[in-house]
Amino acid sequence: MIMIILFSLGLGVAFVGTYYLSIYWVDSQAVQYSSVVIQTLNQARRFYSEDVVDRLESIKDVQVIPEYHAVSGGIPNPATFTIELGELLSNQSTGTIFRLYSNFPFPHRQATGGPQDQFERAALNYLQKHPQAAYYRKERVGDRLSFRYTEAVLMEPSCVACHNTLPSSPKKDWKVGQVRGIAEITQPLEQGLQTAQGGLKTIYLALTIIITLAMMGLGLAVGRFRTLNQELEKKVAERTAALERLATVDELTQLANRRQFDQRLEQAWKVARRLQHPLSLILCDVDYFKNYNDTYGHPAGDECLRSIAKVLDRSIRRPGEFSARYGGEEFAIVLPNVSRMDAIQIATTIQTAIHQLQIPHRSSLSHASVTLSLGIATMIPNANYSPEQLIQAADEALYQAKHQGRDRYVVWDNP
Repeated sequence: MIMIILFSLGLGVAFVGTYYLSIYWVDSQAVQYSSVVIQTLNQARRFYSEDVVDRLESIKDVQVIPEYHAVSGGIPNPATFTIELGELLSNQSTGTIFRLYSNFPFPHRQATGGPQDQFERAALNYLQKHPQAAYYRKERVGDRLSFRYTEAVLMEPSCVACHNTLPSSPKKDWKVGQVRGIAEITQPLEQGLQTAQGGLKTIYLALTIIITLAMMGLGLAVGRFRTLNQELEKKVAERTAALERLATVDELTQLANRRQFDQRLEQAWKVARRLQHPLSLILCDVDYFKNYNDTYGHPAGDECLRSIAKVLDRSIRRPGEFSARYGGEEFAIVLPNVSRMDAIQIATTIQTAIHQLQIPHRSSLSHASVTLSLGIATMIPNANYSPEQLIQAADEALYQAKHQGRDRYVVWDNP
């Protein structure tokens, strides 16, 4: 889930970043184009001023004035030449507008030579303070989204004398380097936006393909991770079960070990106390087992214990009953809700089954085959007794069975 969220965030950033990159590209192209066009117009004005006007001024009857249309032999001054060149280019282009305006237009251009809207006034104000900069922004002109770009037109040495001496000049104290006007180009952005949108469609298509492939790969990876996780969980569960079994089951006999015996006896005691049912315990001990090991060896002794454990395990019939290896050659059988008489019957059945095994034991002092001594104790748990007292009672009975000659059971008699 975290990978999917991070991947989605990354894709969102990619889409947004690509979108704004396309806008930046359109804007940067518009700025570059506008700057080149205005510089071209400025170069045309300088060329006209230096290589045309300066030569013609020495010819008699040639007048360089803004109102040249009304004078025979008149030619436009550089500013008028630039204005009319811009108007000519505007008329020949589709939607692109070239303008030259000033706070001090000549009298014949009072209506159109000054700033016409808020943008042009803002451009004049900004470029008066920052004549080397450019002022531009996007805004809607008519029904088109357009890019408006302006640069300052500075007073040059060759222009100062003319503007300060012309009778029709609205300002006669110009100095070199002052901002005498603003050159503006307004161009529609539809074509640039369409180009950018075409590029975006291609990029988005590529991103969509990449996203699809990435999501498929992510899905496969997640599926594989899930399978590996399930396999790992299964192995962990198996290992945990094996460890739990090692912790609770005696490895040799596969009966409950001493730890599990203590835990389950405590649980059985609590249930019997709550229900006021009897709880019986049988402790068993293999007679002369040390002699058996000394005579037949420890591997044979282990096999003997396994055989006895199977007999004890088969004696368990009802839920809650269980047998355990109490320690060494000692075993225990816990019998919830079993009376003393029923416990005696179970002990008798165990003894008979052990006799039927006919496991030879020539070093026994009481019988030719392996036998058991058993101690039986039964209690109805209450506040005066504890599980330890039940174990002690069964152990005392077992001790008496051994003392009385082994191969027998003794029932603990509650004093």
